[in-house]
Amino acid sequence: MPNNSDGSASRVGHLRADQTLIIEFTMPARQQIRFQALLQAEDGLAVVRCFDPEKKKQQLWTPAMQQEELFDWLESLPETIELNILRQWYWGDEL
Repeated sequence: MPNNSDGSASRVGHLRADQTLIIEFTMPARQQIRFQALLQAEDGLAVVRCFDPEKKKQQLWTPAMQQEELFDWLESLPETIELNILRQWYWGDEL
């Protein structure tokens, strides 16, 4: 299950239909291809992009209205996938 950098699980609130939820995370390089393959199987759930290759930071982008579905999917991932959420915000409204 993904955790915030402080070890807590978190979900973002305050939804607007025009917002995009961005979740910044790290993951061991050896797991990134598997993670991307699993995400692609979830048609239209989110896109993943590499944000800072040196620090291995990545981002998940999804419409804010899909945040519950995305968090449910993240929680359903195998425990062997080491996803560490660093921060999360809505595009234009950093929390």
